[in-house]
Amino acid sequence: MESAYNMRMKKILCSIALAILCGLPALALSSQVESQCAGNTRSIDLHSLPATAIAEQLGWVATNDNRCGGYYLEAPFVYPEELLKNNLIEMTSSEGGVFSLHGTSVTQGKVTITRYGQQIVANKAYLYRDPKTSKVNAVDLMDHVVLREPNSMVIAERGHLDIPTKEETLEALLYRTAIYSSHSEAPPIPSNQQLQHERKIVQLSAWGQAGSFKQTSPKVFELTDASYSTCPPLTSVWRVNAHTIVLDKNTGRGVARNSYLYVKGVPIFYTPYLNFPIDNRRQTGFLPPTFGTSSKTGAYIRTPFYWNMAPNYDSTMTPAFIAKRGMQVADISRYLTESGTGEFNISALPNDRTFSAFQQQSANIYSSSTSPAVQTELKNLENASDTRGAFAWKDNTHFNDHWSADVDYNYVTDDYYLRDLSTNLNEVTQNQLLQKAEVNYQSHYWNFLGRTQGYQTLHPIDETSVANQYTSAPELQLNGDYPNAPAGLDYFISTEATRFLIHQNPGDTSQPPIGNRLYAQPGISLPIYYPSYFFQPRVQFSMTQYKLNDVPTGVTSQPSRALPIVDIDSGLYFDRDITAFNTAYRQTLEPRLYYVYIPFRNQNQIPIFDTTLNNLTYDELFTYNRFSGLDRIGDTNQVSLGVVTRFIDQQTGYQKLNAGLGQIYYFRHRSVDMCYNNQCQPTPPASQSDNLNRSPLSGVLTYNLNRLWSAQASSIWNPQTRELDNQSITFNYTQDPQRVINLGYSFIRGGDTQQDDPPGSSASNLSQTDASFGWPVKGSWSAVGRWTQNWNHKHFQNLLYGLQYDSCCWAVRFITGRSFVNLSANNTYQYDTQFFVQFALKGLVSLGNDPTQLLNSSISGYQTNFGQDF
Repeated sequence: MESAYNMRMKKILCSIALAILCGLPALALSSQVESQCAGNTRSIDLHSLPATAIAEQLGWVATNDNRCGGYYLEAPFVYPEELLKNNLIEMTSSEGGVFSLHGTSVTQGKVTITRYGQQIVANKAYLYRDPKTSKVNAVDLMDHVVLREPNSMVIAERGHLDIPTKEETLEALLYRTAIYSSHSEAPPIPSNQQLQHERKIVQLSAWGQAGSFKQTSPKVFELTDASYSTCPPLTSVWRVNAHTIVLDKNTGRGVARNSYLYVKGVPIFYTPYLNFPIDNRRQTGFLPPTFGTSSKTGAYIRTPFYWNMAPNYDSTMTPAFIAKRGMQVADISRYLTESGTGEFNISALPNDRTFSAFQQQSANIYSSSTSPAVQTELKNLENASDTRGAFAWKDNTHFNDHWSADVDYNYVTDDYYLRDLSTNLNEVTQNQLLQKAEVNYQSHYWNFLGRTQGYQTLHPIDETSVANQYTSAPELQLNGDYPNAPAGLDYFISTEATRFLIHQNPGDTSQPPIGNRLYAQPGISLPIYYPSYFFQPRVQFSMTQYKLNDVPTGVTSQPSRALPIVDIDSGLYFDRDITAFNTAYRQTLEPRLYYVYIPFRNQNQIPIFDTTLNNLTYDELFTYNRFSGLDRIGDTNQVSLGVVTRFIDQQTGYQKLNAGLGQIYYFRHRSVDMCYNNQCQPTPPASQSDNLNRSPLSGVLTYNLNRLWSAQASSIWNPQTRELDNQSITFNYTQDPQRVINLGYSFIRGGDTQQDDPPGSSASNLSQTDASFGWPVKGSWSAVGRWTQNWNHKHFQNLLYGLQYDSCCWAVRFITGRSFVNLSANNTYQYDTQFFVQFALKGLVSLGNDPTQLLNSSISGYQTNFGQDF
């Protein structure tokens, strides 16, 4: 009889826990967490308890050690080990009872029913038997019923189970349960050892009361006069009250009727009907709206609607009202297949009022311009539709262990979309949208890449012009590498076949050259590596053949180039033990010598498809080609000398300092440049002059002052002019992701040229400071800020500041920012101003426009946990 009784009790315990712990308004709660029993088992009128008594019943311990003003303390779960091993249930009574095979059985004193990870305590229990079958058909639990599971507890005055109808009821409930947010994992189940000791609950916990709980059919539960809050029980800032809540575990949905949101006891929001999720199943429905304001858009509000089309397909459609422009509709559709993932991002804004006004204004301003480029851009602007849109497609597919494919395609309808409307498009550089599709093959020795890649280049009439880029359609690469061949040799080869196309820049009258490029570069090396040194000689032979169209008169349409490349990379490693500032360090000294010889080949009849001149850095000292891409291979006979030293804490392995210094020495002048048909691109800066016998001196430094402060610096010093060509230095303080300070300065000679700057003058230099921080101010208040100032042209690049209040159960923040967008054609600085307001009731809802991504990208090292559940 006792076994049958125990099985019935197990069923009611599981049902009550599942219902109470998984169905509170607007949040899916976890039943896989820990909790505590209030040790007092007197019969109590739970609905008449003051806040202090409720806190005591829930196990709340007041303290000043955290922002919640306390924590829930869970008493140990005490149970015999055999319950876990044999999956048993145990029932005990402090004073025994009367157990009858007929009629009613009554327990006396405190009744405890225990199984692994779950316990119920009541002052009295009644077992009712069917008079015909003598089977138990109903159970009443009386006088302070306490149900406990890890991180969760339910206290009720009475409970009843009707076994034939499977109806279950509880009356006068008080509960609490630890919860986890939709963006975090469920808290782990406590170990056996943890369950046997007192334990603090570290997760955000919800608590509340209910007049009654009832189950009328399997997995369907109903609560009346229920409340819900995640605030501490002694200082409840907000709560939700609902007249009825119906939880359907079969569908994963809950329905609340006549719900009120109370703040400080004052009702501020009412909804007669609320449909919400009670588990992690994706559900179709509206998501919380976002709203904010920007100088580009004015005030806006977005109301996303989520459509769960299938287990591996979904879509989020977002209608938006934009005050300055009109109605916008956007959609993000995601898909998941057996071999990959992808998403489509589409947006449309019909009849943009602000854009129409801009078209009319531009016609009045620029119609008299004599510039062919301006007239072309004006014509494109006038022909542009005021129905504006954007499209993006990303896909990543792995067919098997060797083959994969990738797509990243971005498109907008006009040249002004990116600056006017926020997007999720991949803008690789300003006004350049990537359009790429590729297929890859990887094996042990060979890899293949087939790709088509281009850019949609935008040409706003009121901005500095950006040149169109070549499209590779297609580009085929095949590379092989055979290391550890006989005699220790490595054999390798790189090959490529590419066709290049391009659109004319606005105002251009001549068509740039287009055509095919065929390239092969085999090589052989002998790598020798030992702990104290390395030596790697290498020989390569580069061969390139072109077949061109639209070439200038007198320029060959089939230029070619073939030349050897010889380089030797070598280095030594020394170390010693030293003591500095009472700390034992291992100091290393790592000199490096790199020699390159490449003969001169005249390359002026080869167009510039994908090649640029590399900026000099410490790492660039040890590469053989001063150009990127394949259209230019620089002639040289040079040796690079560099040395790195490091200080490593012998006890912790922590690197205290890393410093490097290096320079290139040229044995002859360089002749290859960025000219095509004697028309050269802008002259390289003095630091890269082809007639110097040595390069600028390049240095890098990383110094960790202590565990909190670090400094990084790099500089290029020109020995010919005895001036710095560029320099940067930053200081970073990081105590934790919420306590961050960054201070930086950068200088680049000729790095900020504007239209009216005299050639070669200091006015074109970039001199910029960047300061940012995120820091708690007092209590739950914190501040964030960033100020980036261009000192040479006397304007700020970025200005960001704001305040955040993030308490135990609610949060609000106000962030505003103004960022430099571009320099217009008449040298006017253009800015975008944004204002963010976000409000969160933790464990319930978050409203407003989320600036988290902006803060994390603007303040290096900063990560905000604003509004997160714990």
